[in-house]
Amino acid sequence: MINRHDRTDHAGPDAMVHAPTIAIIGLILMNIAFITSDSTAMRVTDSDDIDPPAAPGAYAVQTTPDGDGIITSWIETGTSPGAVKVRFARLSSDPADPTALTWSSPRTMAAGDDLFANWADRPAIHRASDGGLVGHRLRKIGADTYAYGVMLSRSADEGRTWSDLGWLHDDAKAVEHGFVSAVPTRDGLRYVWLDGRQMTPGSGHGGHDGHGDDATGAMSLRTAMLGVEGDSKPITSTALDARVCECCDTDLAMTNEGPVVVYRDRGPNEERDIFIVRETPDGWTTPMPVSRDGWIFPACPVNGPSVAAAGAEVVVAWFTAAGEDGPRVLASRSGDHGRTFSPPVTVARSTIGRTDVLMLPGGDALVLWIDRREPADGGFTAPVDARDDSGSIALRRFSRDGALGPVSLVESMELGRRAGFPRLELLPADDGTGRKAEVILVWRDDDGDRLRARSITLDELD
Repeated sequence: MINRHDRTDHAGPDAMVHAPTIAIIGLILMNIAFITSDSTAMRVTDSDDIDPPAAPGAYAVQTTPDGDGIITSWIETGTSPGAVKVRFARLSSDPADPTALTWSSPRTMAAGDDLFANWADRPAIHRASDGGLVGHRLRKIGADTYAYGVMLSRSADEGRTWSDLGWLHDDAKAVEHGFVSAVPTRDGLRYVWLDGRQMTPGSGHGGHDGHGDDATGAMSLRTAMLGVEGDSKPITSTALDARVCECCDTDLAMTNEGPVVVYRDRGPNEERDIFIVRETPDGWTTPMPVSRDGWIFPACPVNGPSVAAAGAEVVVAWFTAAGEDGPRVLASRSGDHGRTFSPPVTVARSTIGRTDVLMLPGGDALVLWIDRREPADGGFTAPVDARDDSGSIALRRFSRDGALGPVSLVESMELGRRAGFPRLELLPADDGTGRKAEVILVWRDDDGDRLRARSITLDELD
């Protein structure tokens, strides 16, 4: 857990830690050391490695579903001019063996010295409803380190060539715009992002004092739609919430009534609770809390929520450190398109968060987080000392009736910022080939300085 001043700029995925944040982190990690182990944890051992075709040192991994495949994007950096690149590849069935999976050759969406490269604020590529690809990247707007915006590009030839569509946002103010989420709709691509247009230029990361000063303006949550036509531009954006956490991920999912957006709010007393807004035929709803955790945190934890949806079912997972229970991952379900939610359940305690959530066939959900324990033969280690930098990627089934399955520790990993945010996607079953539905896990292996991916059958998670 880190302060937003601790994020990485163009220079690469490492950065200095802001001193007030170190003190807060230390207090939290001391609590972690005394958390009781979950005796139900087990290790996934039969999954297949299918590593993406990324260069060593790649980071900022992001995934999006793409019909019978998934698109994975990442950032590669180098020392030569224009060496920062946003690259991607598609994972799908191997034409020579439909029961196996294969990656396409990697392609470049964008490259240049004007790209803002960051471990937490990640580019992505989505399949548009017209069959083309639309990608977003972060591009510098001004001289301030965190003055950057979101540039959209479109490709009609599977990413061989790209043409810029312009800014996602309808301003070009030299402040921060980022932490984008998107989902395809019948009308195009629905986008949400964090927008700093109400902030004073240079105040967003100039120092901790300016970070929490309302005189500098607040970070807001905004949305816009990109149409289906190849030459479409984003329509005028709409504000969804005027004051939100400044550098936590947003997330977006589609119910059969429309999109739902989850994010970390910023309350008047620095509460950092998880909120939701929904699009209805009458417009966007008033923001409401998924849960009132009451986590008081006068900084940005860089730890946003995750959401998945199917039909009327919505599942949200998130990290909190509120109250005497200390750091933990919570999850909650809704059966009415996100109007109301069940009381949250505690999915994990020995954790640094960075959640993802995936809806499975049948209505169960799969929750991902970074655990402070490490996989071991026959199970797992006890929670590691707070000074240790290693842990694991963990998964847990959250059933439709609210029950929790055993914890699966999938892979050991470093806990630093370079590790980023592991991602989950579902590859549907193919009745024609007999291939079963598979969960695809993609992450950055800091120890090996490379991107990794793994296929896990649903049977392994039962």
